[in-house]
Amino acid sequence: MRPLPALIATCVVLSGCAAGSSGEDPAVASPSSSTSERTAEPAVDPAAPVADLHVECDGEAGPTVVLVAGLGTSGDAFSDLQDELAGTARTCFYDRAGIGDSAPLDDAAPDPSPGSAAADLRATLEAEDIEPPYVLLGWSYGGLVAQAYAADFPDDLAGLVLEDPSVREQFTDATLDNPDIDWSEGGRDVDRDALVRQLAGLDLGDLPVTVLSQDLDEPWIEAWWVTHDRLARATTDGVHAIGLGSGHAMHEDAPRLVARAVVATWTAAEAGTPLPGCREVFRGVRVRCRV
Repeated sequence: MRPLPALIATCVVLSGCAAGSSGEDPAVASPSSSTSERTAEPAVDPAAPVADLHVECDGEAGPTVVLVAGLGTSGDAFSDLQDELAGTARTCFYDRAGIGDSAPLDDAAPDPSPGSAAADLRATLEAEDIEPPYVLLGWSYGGLVAQAYAADFPDDLAGLVLEDPSVREQFTDATLDNPDIDWSEGGRDVDRDALVRQLAGLDLGDLPVTVLSQDLDEPWIEAWWVTHDRLARATTDGVHAIGLGSGHAMHEDAPRLVARAVVATWTAAEAGTPLPGCREVFRGVRVRCRV
């Protein structure tokens, strides 16, 4: 899916003019070249947003919750969460290009990035008549896509939930650089340079934002939590909680926690009120609040 401005595909008209035979006025187009210009089909811009990604929705009440999966992962990883949330809000998951039931990117298309994925998501939601505002949940690499969506299309969003999200610092800070991660999906490498540019200086304004972090005993975990603090503080209305005992796939390890985060963010978005404090949001759930 691509952003609204990108929905206008660039039309490339292919034509050629050969010099005429001796004595022919080069300013007068030959009949064949004129016919070619009249009948040439506009080429599809390979960089235009993809608007036909596979989407599945359940539930009715808005704002619509859109679940954005991790790197190379089909949206149906969220099937159980969708079932849990559908009684509260219309909830959709989808497959990015080249994943699950979505076709791969055109060979001529640029390598994927969070910004291009956000544009594809927006174009697909528009094509499916799934109207904003949305509450996005982004998990792992999907968290980068959700951040890019918030940066590029802030007026589309009513709330944001980031489930142990990947962060820009993984590409700029050696402490968080993990050479074992294969940053590719759909058979294409992620454009890391574009990613770093797209997510620089993220400002989420007053958007309700709930950030969740894994709880592993690793030497880099404090630095990880600090980057998630940054995301929660990129808005005037953010909370950040660590899911005690949870690993990276928090919707599997701590489904109650993730559902609570989405419902709290969705409720604030629907009512147009600020999020409650972290401890109130997660009362009765095993968390440690940081923001």
